[in-house]
Amino acid sequence: MNWRDWYPEGSTVFVGRESYLAKHNEHGLGLDLYKDGELAMTITPEYVPVIADGVKFPTEKQP
Repeated sequence: MNWRDWYPEGSTVFVGRESYLAKHNEHGLGLDLYKDGELAMTITPEYVPVIADGVKFPTEKQP
């Protein structure tokens, strides 16, 4: 497993009272965190447990 498995695209990352939509950085640098459709920050996967209070994984659509 690599970090992309631990933090799949579409996950919600909670930092304090804020929530961000996670997308994989196109350059492989880590996670891009979006707030209201705007890029808020890019963080390395190793840093996610340091700043994140929680991660909610995306739900799969049911047929």
